[in-house]
Amino acid sequence: MHRRLILTLACLLAACKRAPVAAQASPAGPAHVYAGTVERGKAITSSITGVTYPFHLYLPAGYATSDRRYPVLYSTDAQWSFPAFSRMLDQRGKPMILVGIEQGGDDRRAIDFKPDGAPAYARFLKEELVPLIERSYRTTGVRSYTGTSLGGLLGALMLSTESTYRPFFSNYLLFDGSFGWLGRRHIEAEEARLAASHELPVKLILTGATHRGNAGVTARLEARYKGRPYRGLQIFRKDFDVDHESVGDPSFDWAIDLVD
Repeated sequence: MHRRLILTLACLLAACKRAPVAAQASPAGPAHVYAGTVERGKAITSSITGVTYPFHLYLPAGYATSDRRYPVLYSTDAQWSFPAFSRMLDQRGKPMILVGIEQGGDDRRAIDFKPDGAPAYARFLKEELVPLIERSYRTTGVRSYTGTSLGGLLGALMLSTESTYRPFFSNYLLFDGSFGWLGRRHIEAEEARLAASHELPVKLILTGATHRGNAGVTARLEARYKGRPYRGLQIFRKDFDVDHESVGDPSFDWAIDLVD
């Protein structure tokens, strides 16, 4: 009996010594506590594409207690990108609204972001989602777009046909875009836009992944736009030594400081 009691006490002491190890924070660290506000679980059904798209919003600190207006950043693939992108904006205290749009169902991005589906999706953004946001929230009317991979391709397609009067998006943040999908007809569309007007007052912010990514086609897109006589176009590019799947977060972390 005495021996069993000693063994029991020894086990309890050993468990107490191990307890702090089990209580350590996970490698991911503590959850971020937002200074701003996150609104999740919203959705919009497009009459243009016939698809329902979930979306989330980040409102910067001070939005709820002021009458200030804010620029808006529209981000695709929010099912993956929204947590990190909203956290980075919040940590910087960036005075900007983030609208993160999820794809509308499994792999819907493979339809909406590619050349055949992009015109309808761009209309959804410009004619349905953006007006809804600008009716519902205090915005300045300054808009930015960001997309990664196929989302970057969508951005390039929209840029190539931007308004010759006033660009709809002031900033295009395109991360390791799948620009290999751009064909001759898309380049001709951009050339027609250039012929109509040399004015293109936007920032084009490009990143590429050098490890199994699209850094090569990104450099070619940059060279093509730099070779055009556009007025007002500013181009920034940075490559990251990561693979395609990992390029979004470091790209956003770098690019967001370039956006007004």
